[in-house]
Amino acid sequence: MLRHFEIAVVIVLVAATGFAVLVAANKLAFLNFFYIPVLVAAYFLGRRQGVLASIAAVLMVMLYATINPALFSENNGDVPVLNVALWGGFTVLTAFVVGTLYEVKEGALRDLRQAYEGILEILAKFIDSVDKHTKDHSVRVSTMAVQIAQHMGLAPAEVDNVRVAGLLHDVGKVEISIEVLRKASELDADEWAVIKSHPRKGTAMLRPIGGLLRDILPVVECHHESFDGSGYNGLKGDAIPLGARILAVADSYDAMVSDRPYRSGRTPKQAIAELEACRGKQFDPAVVDAFKTVMFAQIEYA
Repeated sequence: MLRHFEIAVVIVLVAATGFAVLVAANKLAFLNFFYIPVLVAAYFLGRRQGVLASIAAVLMVMLYATINPALFSENNGDVPVLNVALWGGFTVLTAFVVGTLYEVKEGALRDLRQAYEGILEILAKFIDSVDKHTKDHSVRVSTMAVQIAQHMGLAPAEVDNVRVAGLLHDVGKVEISIEVLRKASELDADEWAVIKSHPRKGTAMLRPIGGLLRDILPVVECHHESFDGSGYNGLKGDAIPLGARILAVADSYDAMVSDRPYRSGRTPKQAIAELEACRGKQFDPAVVDAFKTVMFAQIEYA
């Protein structure tokens, strides 16, 4: 949709420039204004669209000159064919060069994005491998959180932040004792205090990276906050980032349906009933409603 809008903008700019050339007193000088839509097309849409825009501009000028040969004539009445030809050649060449640079840049960004995605997947698998009882937990949480975020109408960039935060939300557990993480019985108070430190530890680990991960730090740090303020740090309601409220529901659901050494996992129906019971307390009611909507078609009730 955005690309169609950009193409429409280029078409409008070419048409507007063509009209300006027709009404301008110095028509040869105004030919240079065609560089604007050509550069816009090449920079934002790539080499092919840029060259097409330049060719459209050249063809428009040729059509003008064919219909009215005197349109671009100089004071002596001669048409400056060489000047117009040079302008047309440089217009097409400019589009080709700028479009090529755009595609080189896009290729580099694509490679960087692939490397980024690969590193995220490796990190997620590493995080889950620390605790043998949570295999693929981060991937499942991330997938569910994205579905919730999309249903709630979050912008694509915010949805991606939720996705990445879902993959990395438990990264702080790599700094927690393996004995505590893999304990086969329920944890005592001191051990729970250690477990509760993982959002803060994870945020501290991710903060130096900055850049692409900067926006997910509040989500990672607050994913164990409760809607009524009874969570790890006492944040309440809208003070908790929406991404963290989404992650809390997805994380809790996956934890409830997963087996642990000291208990069996609940059925999906039981887990959703628990989310409903904690609606407005531990969980944001709007997020619970969104979760139920997107998950109903995927869950077989026991």
